Formats: sequence, structure tokens, C-alpha cells
Amino acid sequence: ERLDAAALRTQRFAKDPDEEVAVLAGALADFTERLDAFVDRERNFTRDASHELRSPLTVMAMGVEMLESEDLSSRGRTSLARLGRAVRDMRELVEAFLLLAREADDAFQRERLCVNELVEVELERARLTRGDPLQTRLDADGELWTNAPRQVLASLIGNLVRNAASHGDGEVLASVSAGALLIEDRGKGMAPEELERAFDPFFRGAESRRGGHGVGLTIVQRLSDRFGWPVEIESEAGVGTRVRVRFPDAEFDSTSTGAAS
Repeated sequence: ERLDAAALRTQRFAKDPDEEVAVLAGALADFTERLDAFVDRERNFTRDASHELRSPLTVMAMGVEMLESEDLSSRGRTSLARLGRAVRDMRELVEAFLLLAREADDAFQRERLCVNELVEVELERARLTRGDPLQTRLDADGELWTNAPRQVLASLIGNLVRNAASHGDGEVLASVSAGALLIEDRGKGMAPEELERAFDPFFRGAESRRGGHGVGLTIVQRLSDRFGWPVEIESEAGVGTRVRVRFPDAEFDSTSTGAAS
């Protein structure tokens, strides 16, 4: 997994190479050394970020919880709720970035997960952490099961739900069918030119709600590409947006049905 740059140096060759071979070998050796240094920096950053970013966010979250028990004015309580939502969003964003920074997929422990259950958890979390009233509904003709890392699948679903809540009009609808999860909102939707940029980092449509970081769908696409879950998006201005994620290797149990709201 790590190339030996020294093996490409001409000093290690059994015979003196001609000029073209020497130049090529030297270039490959230099590139290998730069690549190794880059990988080391990425690993160090991932390790340091997991500690340096999580710790202050944890402190802020504890501070918010302590202040919630204080007698605050209406304005102060509104500001505190906004701060709490921002801290939770940042913690989830940091976790998602750390997931994406992991080098090998075998670093993730896979388990058999019910997509329906994770969707219910994320819908409930969206209702509890949102300042404005939010209506949610989960429609399912059965239970969808897949083998995946829990953190990864929860991050993907959570970003879809939060994106729908940010761009919708107080309503998020989810539906589970054989091999697919659909998350939709009844918001402003996107114009064709905005739809083309929906997965661009830090892009936010003109009609998006205040808040958010513009990276939710980018994270969804990167996770879906990495784990083989194709993602499709449809949107119509004035109607809303639908995002469908397909799970090619999932199992669908049609004997278990139900809906959560």
C-alpha cells in the first residue's frame, strides 16, 4: 500500500540507465515521495480534526444544555435555540467529513440495517431540532434492509432529511420501496439551471431557507458514489424536490408494512 520511492532512484539500478530512463525514474520517485507526504498529511489531519473539532463542539453543546434550564427572555431563548441547532448541524457536518476522509472502505464495520428505522430516527430528529413546525411522514410498503456502515447510512439519510427540511415548506415526505428510498419536499423547488448545480459544494439555491451550509447533497453524492448507492434528483420550481437513493443489493420484506408520521 506504500510505494518505495527509493527503489526508483537510479542509484538502486543494476546498470546505469540512459538519460530518458533516468529522467523518467527520477520523476516517478519525486512524485511517489510527494504522494506519500500528501497521504501522511491527510491521515494526520483526520486524526487531529476528530479531536480538535469535536471537543469545542461538545463544550458548546453542554453549555447550551445548561442554559436551557435558566430563566431566559423570549428573545434569549430564541437565540439559544438557534445556537443549539447550529452546534448540532456542525457536529453532524464534522462527522460526515471525517467519514469521507477515511482512506479505506474496510475501515467501516458493516451490519444489516433497516432503512425504515434510520429514516424514522432522522425524521424525528429533524422535528425536534427545527425551530419552525415541521410535518413529516414515512410511507412504506415493507421494510428495506441493507448491509452498510451505520454511521455512513445515517449520515446519508440525515443529510437528505435536513436538506428537504431546509428547502421545503414545513413538510418532509419519505417513502421506502423495493430497493429505493425517496425523500421529497413541497417547497419552492429549483429552476433547471439550479438543478444542474445541486450537487456542487456550497451551492445554495436562491429560494433556500436561511441556514445550512450548502454541502448536504454534495455529501450524499460522495457517499452514494463510494458505496454504490446511485442517487437521482428531480425538482420543479414551485412544486418541490425529490431525491431518490437506490440500494442495488438491498432486501425488501413486503410482509412488514406501516407508516410513521
